[in-house]
Amino acid sequence: MKMKYILLLFLLSAFSYASMAQINTDSIFDRAINLAKNQSYAPAIADAKEALKYDSKRGDIMVFIANVYSWQVKNDSALIYIKQAQKANYKQNDFYEAWTNVLLRSKKYVELLISCDEALKNNYLNTEDILQKKMIAYDALKRYNTGIELIELPQNKKYLESKSIDNLYSTLLSKRNTNVISAYYTLDMFDSGFGPQHLASLGHSFDVDGHNLGLRLNYANRFGFNDVQLETDFYLKLRNKQYMYLNYGYAFKATLFPIHRAGLEYYFPLPNKFEASIGGRYLDYANSDVFIATGHLGKYLAKSWFGIRPFYVYKNPINNQSFSLIANYRIFSKTELDYWGFELGFGNSPDDIYSTSQNGFNQLKAYKVKLEKNLMLNRIYDLHLGLGYSREEYGTAIQFRNRFTAELGYKIRLK
Repeated sequence: MKMKYILLLFLLSAFSYASMAQINTDSIFDRAINLAKNQSYAPAIADAKEALKYDSKRGDIMVFIANVYSWQVKNDSALIYIKQAQKANYKQNDFYEAWTNVLLRSKKYVELLISCDEALKNNYLNTEDILQKKMIAYDALKRYNTGIELIELPQNKKYLESKSIDNLYSTLLSKRNTNVISAYYTLDMFDSGFGPQHLASLGHSFDVDGHNLGLRLNYANRFGFNDVQLETDFYLKLRNKQYMYLNYGYAFKATLFPIHRAGLEYYFPLPNKFEASIGGRYLDYANSDVFIATGHLGKYLAKSWFGIRPFYVYKNPINNQSFSLIANYRIFSKTELDYWGFELGFGNSPDDIYSTSQNGFNQLKAYKVKLEKNLMLNRIYDLHLGLGYSREEYGTAIQFRNRFTAELGYKIRLK
């Protein structure tokens, strides 16, 4: 009888201790959650770790700690607690959401794909979330076709109703479809003394072992002359988002275009989403040589981009020197191919082939403004529209004229 009484007391004590431990664990954990909501991350982690001392098998607490570390961009610490949750065999939805989020934030894309597959295998409920993360991983790993095939599966097409997945699908298509056929037309009208001026081009660019080669045929009918130029661009991709731009053009008649034109520019990334370049251009006219030093500085903001490009121009043999500057601002919509653009310019840009005439490159003063719109008609075709105005010098005397410009461009993106 005495032994039964002792055993009963022991069981009651054990139950009381377990209940008290559970109460302590839950109350401390609730406090940690509230601290995290107020962005008091360090105290939140301290309380969560304290709660784990009362119950070391609580996978939900481990996942919480991993999330809080990840919110502070401490993804290595987050992964330690993710692995602890795995060892505890905690396979709830919050675990798979946290695990894939941490791997995405730490840019461990191969591991992310593995974790996504495991989540689906274990009936993770948010299929849309997993599809989105897998498409981001395929994009980063340059496995564009795999990402496209994934979303085009019959059971996944319904998720294209999601704006974020639809945008990712469009991005993957644009990066895979590197065979681009383009056509451009520019019409210039002056306020007096000159008729319509025409400039047209037809181009084809394509992928060459991860680099990009473009061929373009330009035709100009301006100031009573006409000319044809064959031009090529080559983008040589280097490491760490660096690349080289090389350009060469040859004019068959050289009545408007330079006989030869060449360009070389080196592009490189800078911290805080800045990009910069430095390079030069050379224009070989029948009666002069033009040397240009240029570069650019660009910055990506939330859903926009700003860039500025100066040109220093030296014209030989008459030793003319000039300076020009172009500033661009773009506001993106769905993707970087859908945007409104605004351009301001001072001086004539050597990159604008309409600046050339029968007298060679125009180094006279000019003040320019342009509004442009680029839009994707669908996932293969995009359209470019532009309207510009320039107030510019012309002739040998100080005379000014008004130039009104309309631009129309069209691109087809194929595999």
